[in-house]
Amino acid sequence: MEKSQDESMSGDTKDTWEEIMQAICNNLDNNLSEDKLDKLEALVKRYRMVKSSSKHRQNHREVPLPIISGEWRERAEESKKLLTTKLQPSESNLCLLSLAIFPENSIIKKRSLIYWWIGQDLVSQRGQKTAEQVGEEVYNELLQQGLIEPDNDASPLMNRCKMHPLIRYRLISEAEEAGLFYFESKDKTSHEDLKNLSSSRLRLIVGGEDSPQYEKLAKDEHVHTVFNVNQQYLKLQSRLLLNMKQLAVLQLGRWQHSPNYHIEVDDQKFLDDLGVHHKHLKFLSLRGISRITALPDSIVELVSLEILDLRACHNLEKLPEDIASLKKLTHLDVSECYLIERMPKGTEKLSSLQVLKGFVLGTARKNPCRISDLGKLKELRRLSIYIGRGAAIGDGEFASLKGIASLCSLTISWGVTSLVSQSSLLINQFLPEQLEKLELIGMPEKSTPKWLNPQELKNLKKLYIIGGELASWDHQQQNEQWSVEILRLKHLKNLSIGNKEDVLKRFPRLGYFEKKNCADNDISWY
Repeated sequence: MEKSQDESMSGDTKDTWEEIMQAICNNLDNNLSEDKLDKLEALVKRYRMVKSSSKHRQNHREVPLPIISGEWRERAEESKKLLTTKLQPSESNLCLLSLAIFPENSIIKKRSLIYWWIGQDLVSQRGQKTAEQVGEEVYNELLQQGLIEPDNDASPLMNRCKMHPLIRYRLISEAEEAGLFYFESKDKTSHEDLKNLSSSRLRLIVGGEDSPQYEKLAKDEHVHTVFNVNQQYLKLQSRLLLNMKQLAVLQLGRWQHSPNYHIEVDDQKFLDDLGVHHKHLKFLSLRGISRITALPDSIVELVSLEILDLRACHNLEKLPEDIASLKKLTHLDVSECYLIERMPKGTEKLSSLQVLKGFVLGTARKNPCRISDLGKLKELRRLSIYIGRGAAIGDGEFASLKGIASLCSLTISWGVTSLVSQSSLLINQFLPEQLEKLELIGMPEKSTPKWLNPQELKNLKKLYIIGGELASWDHQQQNEQWSVEILRLKHLKNLSIGNKEDVLKRFPRLGYFEKKNCADNDISWY
């Protein structure tokens, strides 16, 4: 009579087999971590050793090795195939390798990622395309290849991404071989072991770091990048940056997608070390860091600075008066810096500026830079304006924007929604007809203003209206049709826009529609 598998195994082999089968039963899921995978494969190796030992009887029926399979195994093979076939030296693949520094299961903002690539010289201007546009192409290419995944699957916006753990695991090995960085620890998956990630050019600040590590950084004159992975309470020593004369990227701020991720610095004196000796610094991010009230004047000596990201520095009160010295600056983001009351005169002289976010339309005192001055910025592609309390808006203030042929994205936000008169001053047909995206936040008017119409905005593809007093589109003709493809209406408690058919009458080309917290029911479709 033929024996069963259990009966035909020796004690050691049977025990090992049972361990393997139990492990498989417990771990067949999509989220199998690498440490579990290692343990499972170690059990298989142990089984092979026991099976081949002298204790195993030769006349026993051969027991087949367990088949470790499932969706996670298929994904592992898929990721292996993707990386082995695609990771040849190229612009997009070097960008992909840089993703290995982010902790497992991170959700990463697209814009932060592209800025990081620009600072690392992984993408650059190509012909008529800006470095950011090239970065957009690389990002979309990685999405199409399945090497990164959109975090918001239900939306075509795809403004943040994530990476499957198995792909990330393989990327780390590829990045090591490419010399981008290496892990001193064999375990490449935990946050703790990010502290061991290093190279001759890269240094990370990881939660729990202490001063000896910072002293080590300060002594390294070859450091090219300092990147804050997940440290929320920065204790950066004075004179930390002085010896980093090759520094090109100083990413201390928030890269995480959540605006609730808080970073605080105990003392901003370390910023005083930034200056003329940092002639290679291209990217400086202090995004989301509190307790920074002002930037040192030495910031304007950063002759190579291209991206200055100060978004959501809630304690920041002013910008350097001599900001015009930053001749190479292409991106300036001071959005959500609500204590800034005005833009310094000279902002309009930043002739390389492509993105200006958070431009404050404030009071007329101290001769601030005006909206009318921005017509000189002929490279400007994206502009966001904040209209604060007591803002001085002159007749024809916005007319110069029509002269910026490159301007394709405009955001206007009102800080005080009750001042309807401030909105009425925007009537003078100021909107450039080539706009492709328009976002209005906190608009105080109850009906759509005359300048918001499809005849003036024939090329508009994205229209976002968020918050404010808007209640109807009544003044517009019923037969007016927009070219808009993406429409988002949020937090408009007085607005009822009708059902899907009503929406499509006005927006026949609509591919994505989102309505949230308005007078009628929430809805989204695409």
